[in-house]
Amino acid sequence: FCRVSSTPEELILDLGMNPNPYAQGNVTVHVGQRIIMNHYTAKRLLSALSMALQRHEQAFGVLETDVRRRVKPSVTATMPRS
Repeated sequence: FCRVSSTPEELILDLGMNPNPYAQGNVTVHVGQRIIMNHYTAKRLLSALSMALQRHEQAFGVLETDVRRRVKPSVTATMPRS
């Protein structure tokens, strides 16, 4: 979980773990970390993260951000039993 908010002076990232990503409706997420930075630092962070993700995807393939599209059936579940 990541929530981004800002004021004219700073950008705020609230980070937390969603205990049940497949839940329907409202889910309570505990915010474990808060990062506050100015907009200049946020832009440098954006650039650094973009470069790191680009290198990762070149090495390992495209990252799917939609959880429902990432889940693949297990190999053993699709193999016929003998």
